[in-house]
Amino acid sequence: MIRKQIYIDEELDEGLKVLSARTGEPEAAHVRAALRDYLEAQKAPAEGVDPLYAIIGLVDDQGPTDVAEEHDHYLYGAPKRHGK
Repeated sequence: MIRKQIYIDEELDEGLKVLSARTGEPEAAHVRAALRDYLEAQKAPAEGVDPLYAIIGLVDDQGPTDVAEEHDHYLYGAPKRHGK
C-alpha cells in the first residue's frame, strides 16, 4: 500500500470515528472504500463511446439546412454570408 496524507474537516473526522467504532473496521478501510466507490463513479465512458451520441435523433429533422455554413447567423445573429 502507498501512504497518503489528507486533511479533512472536523465533521468528516467525527463521522469517520463514529462509523469506525460502530463497524469495528479501521478508519483507513472506510476511507479506501469511499475513495474506491468515488473513483468508480467518476470513470469516463468506454473508449470510442461518445456520450454526445445519445442526443442524436432527439430533435425532428425540421429546421434550417444551412446551419453548418451559416452557424454565425444562427448562434450570434450575424448576417447570412451565403445569401440563402
